[in-house]
Amino acid sequence: MENTLHAASHADKSPASATRRPALQKCVVPVAPTCFLLHANAGTSVKELSAYIREIAKTYHAYGAANITFIISDLHALQLGGFFMPDNQRAMVGELPIVLCYMFASEAGVVYSSNNSLRTLTYWAKYFAKEWAR
Repeated sequence: MENTLHAASHADKSPASATRRPALQKCVVPVAPTCFLLHANAGTSVKELSAYIREIAKTYHAYGAANITFIISDLHALQLGGFFMPDNQRAMVGELPIVLCYMFASEAGVVYSSNNSLRTLTYWAKYFAKEWAR
């Protein structure tokens, strides 16, 4: 846990735009070692959020993490912005040997998916977007 908190503090000191950083920190909230609550709203830029997650992935990889899990709390804004599109998922990881995992939850249950299976990830994102819209 100490390494996780240390890695998170280093991820926050990147040269990216400081004006958007507080808003992005509210979107990506650490809840456990290598696990974050991902809460984007309608005003969140998916491009900036993806760049921020890429910084986090680089930092956590440097500290030895093999994967990072995100619990999705508001799928709608992410789905509309194209967050789960295969090209965006590939851009967030790049050449890093790290897996981004997602937990989608609804009243019907929880589904776990990762960016290793982009076709499945896109399917579950669309499915839960429809479920949550009900």
